Amino acid sequence: MAIAINKRTGKTVSVPDHYIGHPVLGIDLVAEGTEVQAAPKKETKKVDFKPAAIDADGDKVVQEGTKWERPLGSVKIQEQPAPEINTKENEE
Repeated sequence: MAIAINKRTGKTVSVPDHYIGHPVLGIDLVAEGTEVQAAPKKETKKVDFKPAAIDADGDKVVQEGTKWERPLGSVKIQEQPAPEINTKENEE
């Protein structure tokens, strides 16, 4: 096993020796001790704030990757009462 640094994340990892320099398995890996640039900053998407954002992937974080990223339920939404339905008019 070799100690390598992931160029994309900047994290140190332990991998089999043949991963380093491999065109598929080691595309982002360099041997420890090699000069590595800092990982690139995360780019944010340009979107508007959505007070009623939906958590599509179920990880309890909404508007991920934007400057509005926040835990699910951190913004209180005022619910509107359900409209009254007159069933007698519909029976005619």
